Amino acid sequence: MMSVLFSTHNGGTVLPKMLASLARAKIPVGGCKFIAVNNASTDDTQRVLEDFSQVLKLTVLQEPAPGKNRSLNRALEHAEGDLFIFCDDDVIVAEDWLLQWRALADGLPEYSLFAGSTLPFWPADPPEWSLKTRDISIIFGTNEHMMEGPCDPRCMLGTNMALRAAIFEDGSIKFDAKIGPDSSRAYPMGSETQLARRLANLGYECWFSPGPRVAHIIRPHQLERPAILMRAYRWGRGQAHMEEPHHYSPQRLSRKNFLRWSLYPLLMHFYGPAEAWSRQWEWVADQGYEDGWRERQEKQPRWLSRQGGPRIVSRFR
Repeated sequence: MMSVLFSTHNGGTVLPKMLASLARAKIPVGGCKFIAVNNASTDDTQRVLEDFSQVLKLTVLQEPAPGKNRSLNRALEHAEGDLFIFCDDDVIVAEDWLLQWRALADGLPEYSLFAGSTLPFWPADPPEWSLKTRDISIIFGTNEHMMEGPCDPRCMLGTNMALRAAIFEDGSIKFDAKIGPDSSRAYPMGSETQLARRLANLGYECWFSPGPRVAHIIRPHQLERPAILMRAYRWGRGQAHMEEPHHYSPQRLSRKNFLRWSLYPLLMHFYGPAEAWSRQWEWVADQGYEDGWRERQEKQPRWLSRQGGPRIVSRFR
C-alpha cells in the first residue's frame, strides 16, 4: 500500500488533465490511496475534484489557510502505506508511474528519499532563449537530464518525489509552512527543498531515477519574461530563507544590488540579448536573496515594487 498526495490552489484549468492521467495509471499490487487537498481555491477546483472522486476513490480534504506546505501536512494526517508519493496539480503522470515507484522503493531498501523525472510539457514551441538559459530547471521545475543514481536530496522536485512513510511516523517531521507557495506572488520558493535539507542532515539518503516520469504542464503565461523573473525572485528569496550560502556577504550584496539599480537602466541596452537576460535574471535572484535575508532579520523587503514584483529594467517588462 502507498499513498499519492497533492495540494491544489485554483487548479481548475489543469486538474482535469492531471486527474485523468492518474485515473489511467496502473495500480501496483498492494493498492494506492489518492489524497487531494483543496487549498483556499476560489475557482471550480472543488467541482473538478468531486467529479473524479469516484473514479479515483479520491480523498478530498480542505485547507482554508493559504499554503502548499500547510496543505501537505494535512494530507499526511490521512496517508497510508509504506511509501508516500508527492506530485503537483499541473503534471501528467505516465501510465506506469505508480508501478515504477513501487519497484524503485522495493529494490532500494537502503534509501528513504526518491526523486523522479520531471519533463516539460510545452503549450507550444518554447521561445529559443528559454531553452538556452542556464537556470531552465529552476524556471520550469524540470530535471530531465539527470542520470540514475544517488543524488543530493535537494534534487527532489515537488512535481514528482517519494519518501518512505517511516520518516513521518513519530510526527516530528513535517513540511515547513513558512516557505513555499501561498497566496502571495513573491513567496519564498523551496517547499520540498527545505524538507530535503533537513532530512539530509538527519542522515537520509536520496536516489534519482528516470523511471517514475511526469510531464510538467507549462502554461503560456509562464513563458513570459516577467513571470520567469518573478520565479527568479522567489527562488533567491527561498535560498536566503533556507540559509543557503551566497558568494557575497549580505552587506556586499546590498551594495551590488543598489549599484545595478542605478546603472542597469542605462547599461542594459548596450548588452547583447543573451548577456542582458543573464544579468537581469541574476540581479532579480539577488534581489530575492537580499529580501529573504532581510526578512530573517525581521526587516521589511527592500526590492519589491508597489505591484508586488522585483525591479526589472524596461527591456524585459
